[in-house]
Formats: sequence, C-alpha cells, structure tokens
Amino acid sequence: MSAGALPERVWLPGGREVVLGWCEVGPEEDAALSPAERGDLARCRTDKRRRELVAGRLAAHRALERLAPGTRAEVTARADGQDAGRPLLSPARGLALSLTHSNGLAVAALARGAALGVDLERTLEVSEAFLEEAFCPGEWEGYVPVCAGRMDASTAAWAMKEAVLKVWGVGLRAPLLQVAVRPALLTERDGLLSLSLTVETGALPPHLGAPPTRLDALLLAWEDQVLALAG
Repeated sequence: MSAGALPERVWLPGGREVVLGWCEVGPEEDAALSPAERGDLARCRTDKRRRELVAGRLAAHRALERLAPGTRAEVTARADGQDAGRPLLSPARGLALSLTHSNGLAVAALARGAALGVDLERTLEVSEAFLEEAFCPGEWEGYVPVCAGRMDASTAAWAMKEAVLKVWGVGLRAPLLQVAVRPALLTERDGLLSLSLTVETGALPPHLGAPPTRLDALLLAWEDQVLALAG
C-alpha cells in the first residue's frame, strides 16, 4: 500500500470531518519533533518502536496542519486513568487524535469533538483459534455481507474492533470475548463503506469505564490492507 494513496479527508456518516495524516515508518528523522516529543523516544525499548513513534507523531503533525494550518501542538499520551495511553495533543484545542501503525506506515486520524479510533491492518491469515479468542459468536461473520468481497471480512472485523477499543480508550485491555462490534452498512461509494456500529458488552471490569454503545464508522481498503475508523 502506497502512503500517497491514502485520502487526506473523510467524513463519518453523521457528517463529522476526519483528517488523515500519514508517514512512512523508517526514513523520517525526529528533528521536526519538539524536545518533549523527542524525550519520549528514550523510553522506547527497540529501534522498531522508536521509528513507529517518530512516524506516528509526524503523521499527527501533518494531520493537524491540514485541519488547522499554522497551529502548533505537541503529541503526548494520557498518563493514567481508564484510558491511559490514549494519544493527545497538548494543548488539546478540542481535537481528538488516534494513531495506528502497520506494514511500514503510520496513520493519524484527527477531528474536532469526541474521541476517535483508527486502525490499519494488513490482510490477516487467521486461524480458528484466533477467531475464537478475538470475537464473540457471530461477530466477525457479520462483516461478510457488509464487505461483500470488497475486502477480507475477518480483517475488517478485527480492524474495526481495535478502532472501537481505541474510541473507548482501553485498547486490548478489554476482554475481547465480552465486547462485540456489530456493523450495519449504510452506504458504499468508491470502495468507502459507511457504517453504523452497535457495541454489545457482557461482564466488564469496573475500572475500564463505560464503553460506547453506538458509533459511526468507515472502512476503506487498498491492496492488502484495511483501514477502520470509528467515532
């Protein structure tokens, strides 16, 4: 998948504008980052993680420049609480940020308003064991008619589940078999799927906080990758 193929702006079904920034992982240097952002690099345990962190922050800065030209902010992460680790802009300026990395590409999603979640996945080669551990009964199968051959259904289901968990702010700390993301297709245009999501939950640890119950979402696919966006 070419970074240049990514759209710069998309709109969720409710009309909310989301700006996308992208950056290839690896060739970019950290000179464009602030001193505080470069300080975060010292906590990276591997070169791979360091390169991903640099690319994610550069992608976020590019998204911010597209959404609000001339605006400056640092990319940081929430330090504590049920959504510890959620990426943030400082100052926040009323903007929601989500980041993802896959197959040498970092993508940042940025929008005004409530929390966002974005996830990019290369087409999965899944086993029955993975499907049983990652999805509730009937969950991933619900993407088969939605995707209708446009993209791999299990990959789309996993990408969307990760995006929803990022909206919630808990990521993979959530018990996967207690969270089901059920899609309903609203429209399809030029390979862009607009969805309404219903999030069903079972018994959850109290410290995770309340999950979202309904979200707008998009699915896009290029070559062997799927991008999921929820908010």
